[in-house]
Amino acid sequence: MTNEQTLGCEVYVSVDVTYREGGSPLPDPINSEFLYYSSVLRVIALALTGDVDRQLIIPWVRKLFRPEYHSSQFREKRNKYLLYLTLTLLNDECYGIFRTSPPAGTLLELPSIVHETQPAAQWEIDPMWQDSLAALPEDFQFLSCAVHELVLDCQKDHELDIILDQEFQFFLFLARPYASLLNNDDQTKIAAWLQTLCTIHGNSCSSMKAIRNDYMMALLGYVHDLRVAGPFKEYPPWTTLPPLMEAAKWSAETKPITDPTGHEANEFLAGLPVPQDGAFCYIAITGDLIDSTISPVQQS
Repeated sequence: MTNEQTLGCEVYVSVDVTYREGGSPLPDPINSEFLYYSSVLRVIALALTGDVDRQLIIPWVRKLFRPEYHSSQFREKRNKYLLYLTLTLLNDECYGIFRTSPPAGTLLELPSIVHETQPAAQWEIDPMWQDSLAALPEDFQFLSCAVHELVLDCQKDHELDIILDQEFQFFLFLARPYASLLNNDDQTKIAAWLQTLCTIHGNSCSSMKAIRNDYMMALLGYVHDLRVAGPFKEYPPWTTLPPLMEAAKWSAETKPITDPTGHEANEFLAGLPVPQDGAFCYIAITGDLIDSTISPVQQS
């Protein structure tokens, strides 16, 4: 039988696979989580400041990546440990249970571990969110919900509030220094976006907070490159915040990158080398169907 103390060569791995109606397997969320934590640990573990911390996590990584933890019986437990380890290392240190060597046998159940009280990280106590709300005018009209038609449904949707607010607070802290490096016009727009996103708080439903976080992650990706793109080229809406996919589609339709006279095309061309003789060709490819006045060739 498979257990947490067996050697890798003695493990019998059982994997539960769910199939679509057509016969192709559905994506395995637990395996997807494992791949995500693996890729994150590969980056942050190498970036740890302390040499001692890097040495401490090596036996833990080896333990959690053993073959027995790929069995269906222990994969969820493995992922919980990997999540705990990832969150620990994001603070650039190894603490708690990970400061000791992993047990040779069975891993403790996470609820049974006594957690050390840690001081709050800088992003957790950053006052930008509260300051943005305090700066709102008294007659400010908060955005309405773009998800629920009934107020009652909106009031019931609060299960993910805590984790979504923590995520937003972290991304807001990361975005601020990059936003300050933008040019004046872009700074003004991004400041308006950040303040608008900050207004989705408190009694706002989890669905709207998830949409808020989608915008925040996209905005962070752009300002990290010191540029503004997509819906952030315009000021934020005044009534409600549509899902990011809808806003991105609207932005692409109103200012398509396939327009040779557009801003995006000009930026692309400006970065290309100009030949002394001859010319270069700019080709834009889109997945949208283009109407044509050319009649299809009739086949005999």
